[in-house]
Amino acid sequence: MKGFDGWRRFRQIATWEWLERNLPVVLVAATVVALVIVIQTFRLPGMEQHVTVGCVLVGSKTDGGWNESHYTGLHNACRKVVEEAARAAEASGDERSAGPTIGGFFVRENVPEEEASLTAAVDGLVREGCQVVFLTSFGYGRHIDTIAKDYPRVAFFGISGKGEAKNSTSYFARLYQVRYLTGIVAGFESRTGVLGYVAAMPNPQSIRGINAYALGMRAANPKAKLLVRFTGSWDNEAAERESVALLQAEGADVITYHADRPYAVHEAETRGLLSVGYDAVRGEYSPRFLTAALYDWDVLYKKVLDDYLSGRTNFSRRYWLGLMEGAVKLHPLSPAVGAKAASAMEWEKGRMMVDWDVFSGQIYDNEGRLRCERGEQISDEELFLGMNWFVEGVEIYE
Repeated sequence: MKGFDGWRRFRQIATWEWLERNLPVVLVAATVVALVIVIQTFRLPGMEQHVTVGCVLVGSKTDGGWNESHYTGLHNACRKVVEEAARAAEASGDERSAGPTIGGFFVRENVPEEEASLTAAVDGLVREGCQVVFLTSFGYGRHIDTIAKDYPRVAFFGISGKGEAKNSTSYFARLYQVRYLTGIVAGFESRTGVLGYVAAMPNPQSIRGINAYALGMRAANPKAKLLVRFTGSWDNEAAERESVALLQAEGADVITYHADRPYAVHEAETRGLLSVGYDAVRGEYSPRFLTAALYDWDVLYKKVLDDYLSGRTNFSRRYWLGLMEGAVKLHPLSPAVGAKAASAMEWEKGRMMVDWDVFSGQIYDNEGRLRCERGEQISDEELFLGMNWFVEGVEIYE
């Protein structure tokens, strides 16, 4: 037994000495193993050649607004993935060499933001074979954890920024960057110094856009104010048109909005007001339509799908792409926009393209509290989930 104990002691000492000498290598190896485990856990396509994608919409895929933008963007991204895989297979002569690709795309439309309806929609998509599901409305975030845990082998992507389930993460575009730029244009072009903003809900997504627009407006005209009216609905034509009339009565001569459809722009056109668009532009407007803050969902959905199919998805981090990635953009300026406004906007856009952020430097809220100091920047976490206050110059229309 003494000989055995001595040999065991020798082995323990030798093992510790080896670990001390090779600790960096061991740590790297452990990290790689952990990453492989995570990738294998969350790279849900596995070795399957074809992946089926599902999409849940709160409205119609042909609504001419938010829902159509998401449907079209995801549909185009799926198509591009398939086309790239086909080209790669043709070039190599081996269909499987391109890796997993999209084998099907299913959608559920007009799904309310409540748990029973959303669960039924997701259940239907899963039964149709969907391994990855995109939840495209903010309110779905309240239920994403429950649903994701019910389907542990399905990957869920939602735009709300909420959810702790290990098989879910969020995706969105930094529209606030181009909201800021449109605010500069609107601030320069307003003659009254009063701008109107019709919004659906006071959630972080909406407030982030309102604040960015107001910061741009005040950069152009430090004395300007932004009147905001919330309708309580993402799609209410009567309330949105009424809001434009009420804001005009308060002096607003430039109108923008945050809702599913461009009713506010249509009403502004009818009333001879200037306007700024949002999300996507479908149709022709007069030169009073100054510009628009736009998403490019094709870019964002293609990035998410490519990562998912190749196993690069990190479910502990959200996707939040902006100007530099091409996920947001500005609609061409109207001929009515003056040279000074256009020049100022381009200057600020250039700053953002070299890593300057809208929500940096000294920022006060509309109650006089300092929210961001010189040399500081508001974190992505607060911007995405915690922005429940308005910047200086914003007034809520009651």
